[in-house]
Amino acid sequence: MRCNGWLLCGVLGLLLVGCEPQGKSTSESGSTTGGSGTAAAPVKGFVPEGAIAPSPETIKSGTYKPLSRPLFLYVNKAVLKKPEAIAFLEYYFSPEGRALVGESGYVELDDADYDAQVKLLDDAIKAAGGKASETLNGQVLVDGSSTVAPITTAVAEEFSKLHANVRVPVGTSGTGGGFKKFCSGEIDICDASRGIKDSEKELCQKAGIEYLEMKVGIDGLTIVVNPKADWIAGITVEELKKIWNPESKVQKWSDINPAYPNAAIKLFGPDTDSGTFEYFTEEICGKKGASRSDYQQSGDDNFLVTGVAGDEHALGYFGFAYYIENQGKLKALSVAP
Repeated sequence: MRCNGWLLCGVLGLLLVGCEPQGKSTSESGSTTGGSGTAAAPVKGFVPEGAIAPSPETIKSGTYKPLSRPLFLYVNKAVLKKPEAIAFLEYYFSPEGRALVGESGYVELDDADYDAQVKLLDDAIKAAGGKASETLNGQVLVDGSSTVAPITTAVAEEFSKLHANVRVPVGTSGTGGGFKKFCSGEIDICDASRGIKDSEKELCQKAGIEYLEMKVGIDGLTIVVNPKADWIAGITVEELKKIWNPESKVQKWSDINPAYPNAAIKLFGPDTDSGTFEYFTEEICGKKGASRSDYQQSGDDNFLVTGVAGDEHALGYFGFAYYIENQGKLKALSVAP
């Protein structure tokens, strides 16, 4: 025990008036230093050292680690003989389509990567013997990632203004659900927030489906809280793992850091068909699909937005575009690798 001035502390610590526990002090800012010398987080807006906020610049440069990731289209090569599909894809990778990536809240590819995708598409169309046509009709079927869907939907809407007789419905079954349909020949294009798995490659191969993998943009998977959560502004990968791993014991904010509120944490995240779920669990928990299951799951990112926006003690994750679209309702956390 340590005593203040004239107060005496008994050998057995019975007289505690004016005494403080050794090795622990509280600063005016509310931070606490334990006996080990490790500082706990200040109560207000804590940002861990080295944390990077998601932004178009940090996502594109890759400094927003480890949650920056490419977004994809997978195209059934058989549809590259259909004039309506050719026209849609050429518009997708035109300068106008490229601009819609940024307008949708994601990050455009750099010039070299973009030019490479354009060449990849041109070469594939020539190899398939596809030809453009002035008269277009029919439909191009797209399904898959809800993360990529805002881009594809924006492209489809603008394309339809030019070609009113071509329908381009865009489903959001999730990346996994989209690949199931794609590899069974039900759709022409799969939106994907991760690369195709070996098991999905095998399904496509068995069905005789050859495909083209194309990058369309870059996403920064975003960790969000309610704006009223003024005790936190950043989080570490280790803390995210502590929250989300299958054996997690985290039930309250104070389980993450004792300086945080002693209040139940409400978690929101994508369902297991989501490419975002698989990417997040692999990068944060070390294995695809390794996650606690006692959280609010949905394949609808807008449901996740509404959930976090409506609960002061909520935390969730989804694609950057959904944060950008709802900045007034959400707070994005900086992330420290």
